[in-house]
Amino acid sequence: MDRGWFTSLTNRLISFHVSYHLVNKLKDIEPAEEIMDRVMRLYSRRPRGWHVLHTPVGDMLIIGPDSAFQLRMMPLSPRESIGVGVELPNVPERLSNINSAPDFGIRGLTDEDLEVMLGALQGDAHAMDKVDAILKRDPLPPSAIETEKIDHIISGPIFSRPSLASIDPSLGDITEYLDASVRDLFRERYPLRSGMYF
Repeated sequence: MDRGWFTSLTNRLISFHVSYHLVNKLKDIEPAEEIMDRVMRLYSRRPRGWHVLHTPVGDMLIIGPDSAFQLRMMPLSPRESIGVGVELPNVPERLSNINSAPDFGIRGLTDEDLEVMLGALQGDAHAMDKVDAILKRDPLPPSAIETEKIDHIISGPIFSRPSLASIDPSLGDITEYLDASVRDLFRERYPLRSGMYF
């Protein structure tokens, strides 16, 4: 007798149970601007150990040395967006290897570095090794840009994924939760515009 359907149903129920409890353990939803202000303060104090992932549809995962945040952004125009987010109680296990990637952050560039970066963008294979060395430099706090009189800066890297659910199903559940919240925020702030979309 094939019990595949039973196993599948059991796995779905377990996944729902875990996701339901994870969503209930989340702290309150906050506007994205408030979360980004907090992230900038935390980054300024400790610029090492940050990683950022995003998706093409506006999801963002920000992982810091001591905290993690998930955001859902909705574009209003090419230069403006609104969003909401939450602080995550823990980072999914599948993301534990992200610490081997270069840290996200602001790095100062010399004129020579800038030429290397432009060469890499144009496909210069020799420049790629130098780009790797630039990304391995320690990220700087924003205050260092002014005090050290840095002429050029680069920020990143930002990693891209098709969806956060591809990393961990619980992140997909949080995405749905945040998507409903950002739509509510859009309706609240732009009631006349929201009627055209929802």
